[in-house]
Parts: sequence; C-alpha cells; structure tokens
Amino acid sequence: MGLLSKLLGEANKKAEKSALDFLKNVAKKIESSETSPKPQQAAAPQPAASGAAAEPEQERSDALWGEIMPKDENQFSFKGSYREYFEGIFRSEFADLPFELSHPQYYESDIYTFTQAGAKVLVIELMKKSCAANKLRRDTLRSGVPYLRFYTNCSDIGWWNARTYVINRMKEALHR
Repeated sequence: MGLLSKLLGEANKKAEKSALDFLKNVAKKIESSETSPKPQQAAAPQPAASGAAAEPEQERSDALWGEIMPKDENQFSFKGSYREYFEGIFRSEFADLPFELSHPQYYESDIYTFTQAGAKVLVIELMKKSCAANKLRRDTLRSGVPYLRFYTNCSDIGWWNARTYVINRMKEALHR
C-alpha cells in the first residue's frame, strides 16, 4: 500500500483501503469475465448464397470512445485518410472559418490554423500518440489562442475521433 499512502497521505487510511478494495474488485471482475464461458447466442440468419461471402456486421457503440467502435462516423470508419476526414469536418461544420495547413520542422504532425477576420482563433494539431512535442501547444495557449490536439493512431485504446466528439471539442474551444 506504499504508493497509495504516498498519493492519499498517511492520515487517510480509510480512503486508501477503499481505493485498494475497489481496484481488487475491478481486477476480479476482469478475471472472471475472461475465464467464464461466453453465453451462446442464436445464430444470425444467413443471407442467400450470392457467390461472395457476406461480411459480418460489426458491433457498434453509442459511446463516442471506448473499446467498441462508435456508431457515429469516426476517423477509423471513414473511407479515406485521416486528413480527409478532419478536413471534411472543418469544411462542413465550420465553413465560416478558413484554415491553413502547415507542418512543423522537427517532428511529424499536421497543424491547422483557423482564422476569423484575419485573427487566429483556433489551432488544431493532428499527431501520433508517441509524439512528445509540446512547444506549439504551450506557445499557442500563452498567446491566448485555443489549442486542440487529436491523436491519429489510437483506435487500439478507444480514441476514435468520432465526428460528434471532434465537433463538440471545436465548438467548446471556439466559445471560451
């Protein structure tokens, strides 16, 4: 319990024990769900043979992030590149804001700078999760311009960049 003691403080033993119990319960649930047999589902009706095998319907979630791909259009269900996906959102949902695409000199990312009446109003950076660059973020925020970052390679951890999620984050940043 040493790490929890450091995080919660020596005086808060009750909170420490509660957190530890919670983590143990979560671990047990994960372990039991991995070892318990999955319930049998009725077989889905098969389409008539047409010469080509039908692709199975993929389960989709109402959530905008998480283990299961959302029903909402997202970067990974979009038929095109991640740039085409994001630029499509920018053009359709924020048509009144012109943007310019640029690339930093020392690392790989896409930087979209949005303007209104000649003034910078939003900077969006698309990059890989492994990139640790933060200078653009710091400089932009210091100048008072909202900054957003979207990682383009995180479907494995449930960061889908769902259309609604991207639009809502942009609207929120623009109305700060």
